[in-house]
Amino acid sequence: MKRHIATAVFALAILNVAAPAYATGPAPQAVTVNAAWARATPPGMTVAAVYLTLVGGSKPDRLVGAETPRAAMAQIHVVSEAEGMARMRQAEGVDVPAHKSVALAPQGTHIMLMDLPRPLVAGERFPLTLQFEQAGAIGISVEVRAPGAAPPVAH
Repeated sequence: MKRHIATAVFALAILNVAAPAYATGPAPQAVTVNAAWARATPPGMTVAAVYLTLVGGSKPDRLVGAETPRAAMAQIHVVSEAEGMARMRQAEGVDVPAHKSVALAPQGTHIMLMDLPRPLVAGERFPLTLQFEQAGAIGISVEVRAPGAAPPVAH
């Protein structure tokens, strides 16, 4: 009996000493994603863009990719203007500073969906997985809005 008590006291003492090593507080907050949306596409259109707002967590991160079952390919694209002409090109990623918001918006950085098998229809939602260097994969739902509708407000 004394041996069981001694073992229990020893186990509690180890837990009491070891607990601070494991009690580091909550894990750093990852990037959050707000107000993800895309415009509805007409029949025959095989490309679309997704817009959203990224909010950095406690550490900087970088969006490096995306995928969705609604398109054969998804890429990060940046629109820039040179000599009065808007040009779109693929980007390697989007930096998301800690505690800062980064908007992916029309006429700027966005996620380009290519080879859509069918049009995006206003009112539907579809899944999109964003890939970050630190946070890993984050799944979101994208709202499809009518072509003239205002974008949703980011929280």
